[in-house]
Amino acid sequence: MLLALMPSKSLLSKGTLWGALFFWSLSSFANHWDDPKWIRTLHYQKNLFGYNSEADDKNFFLSPDGKYSPKKEMLAFIEAVKLDDPDENKNASCRFPARLNWLKTKMDLPATRVECKKLNAFKKRLSAKSLSVVFSSYYLGNPASSFGHTFIRLGKNSHEAIIDKTSTELLDTGINYGAMTEGAGPLVFAIGGLTGLFYGNYNAIPYYYKVREYNDFETRDLWSYQLGLTQEEIDFVVNHVWEMGHTLFDYFFLSENCSYHVMTILNAARPSLNLLDHLPRLYTIPSETLKALEKEHLVKHVTFRAAPSSLFYHQLKTLSLKERAQMDELLEKGKAPEGNSPEKDALIYDTALSLVDYKYAKKILKGEEDALKIKRPLLIARSRIPVRSPDLDFSEKLKSAPHLGHGQKRLAVSAFNRDGKNYSDFEWRFAFHDILDNDVGYPPKTKIEVMKFNARTDGYSYHLREGILAEAFTLGSWDKYNRAPSWKIKLGQWQTRHETRELSTQGFLAGYGLSFQWKGISPYLLLHGETSYVSEREYKFKLGYGTDAGILFDLSEKIKFQTSFEWRVYPWDESKVLNEFRYSNREFGFGAFQGTWLRDGVQDLGVRFFKYF
Repeated sequence: MLLALMPSKSLLSKGTLWGALFFWSLSSFANHWDDPKWIRTLHYQKNLFGYNSEADDKNFFLSPDGKYSPKKEMLAFIEAVKLDDPDENKNASCRFPARLNWLKTKMDLPATRVECKKLNAFKKRLSAKSLSVVFSSYYLGNPASSFGHTFIRLGKNSHEAIIDKTSTELLDTGINYGAMTEGAGPLVFAIGGLTGLFYGNYNAIPYYYKVREYNDFETRDLWSYQLGLTQEEIDFVVNHVWEMGHTLFDYFFLSENCSYHVMTILNAARPSLNLLDHLPRLYTIPSETLKALEKEHLVKHVTFRAAPSSLFYHQLKTLSLKERAQMDELLEKGKAPEGNSPEKDALIYDTALSLVDYKYAKKILKGEEDALKIKRPLLIARSRIPVRSPDLDFSEKLKSAPHLGHGQKRLAVSAFNRDGKNYSDFEWRFAFHDILDNDVGYPPKTKIEVMKFNARTDGYSYHLREGILAEAFTLGSWDKYNRAPSWKIKLGQWQTRHETRELSTQGFLAGYGLSFQWKGISPYLLLHGETSYVSEREYKFKLGYGTDAGILFDLSEKIKFQTSFEWRVYPWDESKVLNEFRYSNREFGFGAFQGTWLRDGVQDLGVRFFKYF
């Protein structure tokens, strides 16, 4: 240990001044190694045994014990800076500019004699003057994106310029953290993502690539939360991203995911922030991190970038039935609209182009000729109409920004009567959203719930009725322009009714079907299959099938009503009709329900109260 504290020969050769400076640094660094800035810059977390960095790449540290000792890592860094390696790939000042700039505020460190060409080129390419956290909306086509995704956008313009409509945001840079799955399928990703078998890392890519990936290919809306950081803090983020380079971190889908690591960067940029304190300890959901930014008063402005699907349906609402028919003829037969004002013709062409971009996004971006043959004539005809496309008003969308949604944890208390006997249910959900919850900030007509538990009492004893690991149910829009299916899955424990008894079953259920949506009314029909285990029967394994049918009424964003018919006749009849009404806002909700088991006519009649956290 004594040898580790001795200055190297190269340092001593620089004279007694350097030696004195070195020993002064050694004596003073002990006052700084536990500074929050240093701890957060190296991603240390404190535990019962000391410190442990979340970085899992040895190249991120200069000390062999750096992953566990911020003190030894600081000492190793100071010595490495003074060695001033002539190779910029090995030079500590070039490799770790965020650490260097902060330490210079605490102690005198020599300036490097090496020109950090790669670092300077990186800074010039980014030219960062603003920072936004971008939320890519929920995407049920990929389990990893069902809860949304967040990443950082470093802007070349100041906040004032970003708010201006002349902003050139596509030239900005996206800082993304993601899992290195190497083409793993959904099942392998689910297992690996939950258990930490994958590594994750940061990368800096042009923002227009992220727009192409999320906005165009996956037709996901993008929300930009512009943060009120100083230029010094933005510069720190740039330096920090550089020094993390290809550093590997253990990736955990539920906890140390994309949104978690965005928060750690911002915490390091401004140590007075405590963003992680606003999040659950066991999991991190992207939209909850946006609420944390709001609670820390970081958000200065929110902007919305519509996906092609959102753009098309927004424009379609402005067309009359006659104008929609003209748009259809334009697309199907190439017949130009007639008898309209130039403004209406322009809108018909704009809507048709939005539909083409929506349906053929990947083919158009790849330059495939069959898609371009559809789009080129529309563009040429549209260019002949001397009317500028109007700015679209998405103010209603801004009222449903993801940070405005209800709390994702929910406590539900039910009181009901069954054939003259009173019962109470107590239910706790860790995350995320139910189809009858308030839709503000969430995907409409969708249920995604993780870790939900339900216990029932008759006043004398309790028993666990449900232990759902994951459940999803979404009503896709099946219309003339879109053929999105409806589907459901459920994994966990629930109750099955055999004759007059309720039995516990553990298993998996999946359904597939379609739904039609018209003015807040959504009828649906799904076929489903089930494989489960019923421990209280002689024939314990259950392979069943049936149908789910119903209608969802969206009376308003806060008031909903659903009537459903669950038909299950194999291996035994457990069909049921359920009617449920609910009112809910961001914090509270209440509702009433009535259910009837068709085989024996048993009825449940009760009320529910909800509290969102």
